[in-house]
Amino acid sequence: MTLQRTPGSIEHALLQVVNELSPQEIETATGLKIGTFRRISNPLNGTALDLDDAAALDAALIRKGRPPRFQPLFQEIIASVVAQLGGAEAPVTDFGRSLRQLNIESGRLAKEIDDALADDHVDQAERRRIAAAANDVMEHARVIRDAAEPPHIGVVSIRTQAATA
Repeated sequence: MTLQRTPGSIEHALLQVVNELSPQEIETATGLKIGTFRRISNPLNGTALDLDDAAALDAALIRKGRPPRFQPLFQEIIASVVAQLGGAEAPVTDFGRSLRQLNIESGRLAKEIDDALADDHVDQAERRRIAAAANDVMEHARVIRDAAEPPHIGVVSIRTQAATA
């Protein structure tokens, strides 16, 4: 069973690297077998990627003419931590990651719909499952929207808005 990695996570970046480099390239870069990195990319294993290995894998990608995967991710993490040390608030929502996850969820929903329609018969259980999945996708979209532009609390009359403008 394929385990979903959170987009923008180190595990997701590692899985992308494992899929882009050959087993020989990975072993040449790190001295470790590809299976080791497949296990590390599983977020349920509780294992962590060594920074030296991440740097070596990025270097192998660059040699192959591909962009590094870990360097931008680590720069984003470091910038966020340094900003917090300077007094900035921790980001409430990482919109890039949230939108990537929403895209994945939407794709899964589309596949469920396609699969249900493939046999020309959609039973009640399938309809309910698809409706629940659609509701989850819409709720996730609302959460992202509300984080970007919080909804107004209470009722504000047009007269009040005009007076404050």
